[in-house]
Amino acid sequence: MPSEIYLVKVGMTMTEGIVEEWYVDDGATVSAGALLYRLETEKVNLDVEAETDGTVRHLVSAGETLEPGDVVGFIYAADEEIPDTLPAPSRRAPDDMPSVEPGAPTPAPAPPAAGERRPASPAARKLAGELGVDLSAVEGTGPRGRITREDVERAAATREPPPAPAPAATGRRPASPAARKLASELGIDLAVVDGTGPRGRITREDVEQAAAARDTAPPPAPATREPLRGMRKTIAERMHASLAGSAQLTLDMEVEMDDAVKLRRQLVAEWEAEGIRPGFTDLVMLAAAKALPQHQRMNSALVDDAIVGSDAVHMGMAVALDEGLVVPVIHDAATKDLKTVARESSVLAERARAGALTLDDVQAGTFTVTSLGMYGVDGFTPILNAPQTGILGVGRIYEAVAWEGETPVRRQRMRLSLTWDHRVIDGAPAAQFLATVREYLEAPYRLLV
Repeated sequence: MPSEIYLVKVGMTMTEGIVEEWYVDDGATVSAGALLYRLETEKVNLDVEAETDGTVRHLVSAGETLEPGDVVGFIYAADEEIPDTLPAPSRRAPDDMPSVEPGAPTPAPAPPAAGERRPASPAARKLAGELGVDLSAVEGTGPRGRITREDVERAAATREPPPAPAPAATGRRPASPAARKLASELGIDLAVVDGTGPRGRITREDVEQAAAARDTAPPPAPATREPLRGMRKTIAERMHASLAGSAQLTLDMEVEMDDAVKLRRQLVAEWEAEGIRPGFTDLVMLAAAKALPQHQRMNSALVDDAIVGSDAVHMGMAVALDEGLVVPVIHDAATKDLKTVARESSVLAERARAGALTLDDVQAGTFTVTSLGMYGVDGFTPILNAPQTGILGVGRIYEAVAWEGETPVRRQRMRLSLTWDHRVIDGAPAAQFLATVREYLEAPYRLLV
């Protein structure tokens, strides 16, 4: 009997998943432990390995949404006959379904053999096709050698540039005066008209034929239609549910960042040898983490008509990906120093971009910080990461003018945008929380003690 390939279950709350990509083609062979398919869930993506050697047959195509335990294919041993019609799939009992433990270490796979499909993210494969990059020659820096979009960009930047195209021939096309006049009236470019007159001269009839061909040309193809699925579908559903199921308001507050800018510059130089480069978002996350215990209601959630507070601060940090937005979590952020927060935020962002986040990395957040300052945005209206009560948006640092008596003074400022659930907390205490965050950032030495 062939070995069944199941849609594995990740965590206790997973209800559906997608075979995002098959790493082994239908009818190709695979070795036990080699990458078999890429699983996409609403929270994390992960690679699934083959449990045995043999020939792989697909039951489902990439992109189909299934339930944990559904059979997605078979592996036939070398001595087994592969039928033309595959057997009907079965479902594994819930207590016997394969499950992946969040954060469990996995051994690195052996390098792919010649001709074997290289593991790569969908964004990397799409970009490689657009840029004409051969994935077999790209070194993967993602988890377990997976090729990322950045790997493809580096490969494209270092390859030999293509030869420059030969310059197009220039010059006025020979055409009769009547042809030129008619072309001007009909909006016909004589450069694309074939002349049938003596020595290629364009005649009036040639222009008429070009106009007739243009008018009878088929209409342009319709715009592409991309189905809403996977991470994008989950984000769409959750954002809509967040807005529909809560009373969200947003307030802005300006922060004087001169001292914070100086502190960050000093810390970047001091921690450079350790490979730690704190960002302004790290400063904001730690400021919020220190402020939340002083404003407990902001660090709570509305669950089943009850306001449930949290003694710990688990800080979510929004990370933008090609496929959408993910929110890994720095757990117990209020108990950590700035160096630890900066180190953990960098590691989590790298895991997110490499598609290597575990379930533990994205669970239990109590408050979220999201930044658009790197895109030149001053202020915006972030949407709550339900069921959390607050989310803090970080804008860019910009130059402003303050007055010391009659003297204008240059200042560096940043705008913070706080969205909160008015069902849980009113505007005044929300503003008091944001003011506390501002106080930490305007006296940033307090973040180091």
